[in-house]
Amino acid sequence: MGYWTDGAKRIGVLGLGRSGRAAAALLRLRGFTVVGMDSSPAVRDCADCAMLVIGNEAITSSLDGLDGLVVSPGVDPASYVPAAAGELGIPVIGEIELAYQNSDSPVLAVTGSNGKTTTAEWLAYTLSRAGFEAIAAGNTGYPFSTAVVKHPDADWIALEVSSYQLQTVETFRPVGAAILNITPDHLDRHGDISRYVDAKAGIFINQDGDDVLVLNRDDPGSVPLSGRTSGLEWYFSSRERVNRGAFVMNGTIFLTDPEGEVPVIDTEDLSIPGSHNISNALAVVCLAARAGLAPAAMVEGLSTFPGVPHRIETLRELRGVTFVNDSKSTNPDSLRVALESFRAPVLLIAGGLAKETDYRHLRELVESRTRGVILIGSAAGMLSEAWSGSVPVWIEGEMERALERAVSEAKAGDTVLLSPGCASFDQYSNFEERGDHFRTLVEGLE
Repeated sequence: MGYWTDGAKRIGVLGLGRSGRAAAALLRLRGFTVVGMDSSPAVRDCADCAMLVIGNEAITSSLDGLDGLVVSPGVDPASYVPAAAGELGIPVIGEIELAYQNSDSPVLAVTGSNGKTTTAEWLAYTLSRAGFEAIAAGNTGYPFSTAVVKHPDADWIALEVSSYQLQTVETFRPVGAAILNITPDHLDRHGDISRYVDAKAGIFINQDGDDVLVLNRDDPGSVPLSGRTSGLEWYFSSRERVNRGAFVMNGTIFLTDPEGEVPVIDTEDLSIPGSHNISNALAVVCLAARAGLAPAAMVEGLSTFPGVPHRIETLRELRGVTFVNDSKSTNPDSLRVALESFRAPVLLIAGGLAKETDYRHLRELVESRTRGVILIGSAAGMLSEAWSGSVPVWIEGEMERALERAVSEAKAGDTVLLSPGCASFDQYSNFEERGDHFRTLVEGLE
């Protein structure tokens, strides 16, 4: 038993979104008294909270009576309330750390700037098809705390973790961890790329012995993380052989170790297309191998995985025009990956709340892969300035008008692609809501 597992304490949960409410449910199950806290007056209930404190002033006043504070991923641990709790000597952790300390299931963790949801879900699917009880959780939208409550005896947790979640780890130690790629993201919170990289390093900071860190040999952004783990270091590459890990040679994925190379599957037999998904599959192979899965047992999962909603998800075809939902594209690099996945002419719907980065580097790709760009959200003006002159650009502001423009401009053989390259928070609660709205509008087309 430990401080965060044995109940009989009064614990605040700061931020009552999906992760916060999941933490509250786990704490209540373990016998803690839960004080729900949120700055938004729109929060009116918390089923697992003994009391609810709303507003920053009231929250600050209530800290004195707490034995601990759990912060949701959206709460910066350096912000006023967690910092004030620390000054009062109140232990502060995040939801991932809370769930980890209350779980008996081994964790295979995935992080990266792009591709982590697909990889975590694909890993869980592959392990499940091989006979394990494997649960995809974390930043996938299914909180780790919920997985602990509902699946206490799971064989494996395939856990997607974000840089926000990794800022608050203490004892978190996955037996296998993959960092898919590192590109500038969330710099408004981390300050600069070095702090962002350091946050990502939290995924392996406690690893040791036979724990495995998997790095992308093809990704320059991951280079600073090499040599920093106290566990084993594996690699994956679609361009060259690696001594331990997985690589592609002549269209076949191989798993390799000091004893030799074993073919796993041809890349053309992977269930979801795109060069980025070859990289994701390589990471899945590495982590599945760490879980003890033989290469032959990986094939079914790798070849039948249906993909994830909101990530290059084909919705329908209407009069020869294909409509694709890539609402999970929340940064320029994920937009790049999406555009590189298509050869057919693309009408791109992009925009939202821009990241603190320059989008002009995508100008050449936009020119070569699209025949028009339709912009929404607060970033529309900035993106128009970055891309105008390369292709026709229309500023429509909202999703309904954007889709109307796309339908009026589209020709048979075109792809209408929602790949915003921006966060959703200027117009939607999250990227799922944005993607669901696009899906509903597309399904209503006649």
